[in-house]
Amino acid sequence: MKVSTKVQKKITKYRPQGGLEQTAKIILSLVGVNHPQVKIHKERVALLAEAVAKKLRKDAKAAFFAGLLHDTGKVTEDGILFDGHNINQSEYERVKKHVEEGYEALKDHHLFIAFCAGYHHNMCYGGYGLTAKALPSYWHMGTVKKVLEISAIISICDFIDAFTHRETKIKDGSDKKAPDLKGMLYAKYPDDHMIIDIALQMNKELGLAQAA
Repeated sequence: MKVSTKVQKKITKYRPQGGLEQTAKIILSLVGVNHPQVKIHKERVALLAEAVAKKLRKDAKAAFFAGLLHDTGKVTEDGILFDGHNINQSEYERVKKHVEEGYEALKDHHLFIAFCAGYHHNMCYGGYGLTAKALPSYWHMGTVKKVLEISAIISICDFIDAFTHRETKIKDGSDKKAPDLKGMLYAKYPDDHMIIDIALQMNKELGLAQAA
């Protein structure tokens, strides 16, 4: 079964509330018009994040939809991430804006997912995007903890999929810390080695490391 078909079936299967099903379908369709590689990246991250969350006994539904919508801000990008060249610093600064743009697009409709989109790139050393200060003061600590847990899963799954499938490379210094994917992940996420090990294993088991 193709990734896109599997994703569409899962969207309906989860029966999300508050219009999240339609939001997910619309965002996927919209990004697929000009950026089909971003669309399939979002779908693979969603499937991988869901599988990792299940292994960790976390909220698989939240991980799936956060993964599916984590790059919502890239709807407005010009596709520089997929033309095969190494991203320079000025281009990198432009790319980094997608996290806050994704948050802004989602915050009035799906606040939890919006924070995962805006926060996931700040779960590692040298990250960027929203910080903990942006989280609502009225949120229960359990909700804050859940955002951080799901964001960490999304962040790691996002890095794995980008490293595995994206020809264009962003020079953020990761390649200088280790020569291989696992080493880079261990250096970027020193407190999340268990998540990394599970994510790498599930990426193989789901066949996501292969071209879709």
